Amino acid sequence: MRYLGPDPLPLVVTVAEFSAAVHGIVTPAEEVALADLLAAAQDVVATATNTPLVPGTYELTCPLEGWRHWWLPCRPVTALTALAVSDESGAFVDRDLTGVTLLQGQDEPQVLLPEGWQHRTDQGRILRAQVQAGAPPPPALRRAIIALAQDWREADISLSPGEAPARSAFGVQRLIRQARYRRPQITAQA
Repeated sequence: MRYLGPDPLPLVVTVAEFSAAVHGIVTPAEEVALADLLAAAQDVVATATNTPLVPGTYELTCPLEGWRHWWLPCRPVTALTALAVSDESGAFVDRDLTGVTLLQGQDEPQVLLPEGWQHRTDQGRILRAQVQAGAPPPPALRRAIIALAQDWREADISLSPGEAPARSAFGVQRLIRQARYRRPQITAQA
């Protein structure tokens, strides 16, 4: 899943909100590093829950192998805006959305392709979908972001490339587990 909006991804918990939540004082010198911690914590929570925490346009891909029914890897999905299929060179060619249906976008998002939508030459190629996905995070996920960033800040963890973050606290894991989306299957014939 790739976010196609402005870079960097907006923070769902600001430095000021973090400071208020942990009853701490953040000096101007700490603001940039704390914003990085919050962005990293937000990414961990979004990835672990399969929930885009910032509403926007996202790109999803799946190999085409004769299926017509695809359970999307995240929720919520409010709209399917584009589909494209890779060609023999690997470039994506846009396809018509006529007859393509988005089902259960809020709870268990699925794409249903109409009969005959796939060409014989599509077998083994990649389908790329652009979707409108995400919603403002519920309080539990905002709390998970704050708690994770606080754990990292207190442990004085630097976010250097290649460095593994410390194991998160039990409370953070529980908040994430409660909000995690797991699709029941990936694809089906119909």
